[in-house]
Amino acid sequence: MADLPKFFVGFDRFEHDFLASAVDGGYPRYNILQTGDAGYRVEIALPGWDKKDIEISLFKSVLSVKGTRKQVEDPNETYAYKGLSGKQFTRNFRVGDHIKLKKAYLERGLLCLDLIENLPESEKPVTITID
Repeated sequence: MADLPKFFVGFDRFEHDFLASAVDGGYPRYNILQTGDAGYRVEIALPGWDKKDIEISLFKSVLSVKGTRKQVEDPNETYAYKGLSGKQFTRNFRVGDHIKLKKAYLERGLLCLDLIENLPESEKPVTITID
């Protein structure tokens, strides 16, 4: 459980919700990186996918990525080994209330989603000096 905080994107108070949604079959594989003090990047392995076949949404603290069309195989080709899936998928991530999607792009077979936490001043910690 010591490593549990590294699995949270933008908050660390909803352990139950996160663990309940973490069991999802593992496809597609992904990384979550922290970028700076208030940024995150989700990298999802989608080799062979075209951006027109991917839907991304962020609604009510759920970042959702969907592969909407199964990849079509060429009937004239036969695989000796097929390790890359092309199946439809939905991958959901619970994010903090103040997480915004800044940018989405495909790079080297990875769908990259740059997120930023935009915490209002009223919710930032206040440091009090002692007189």
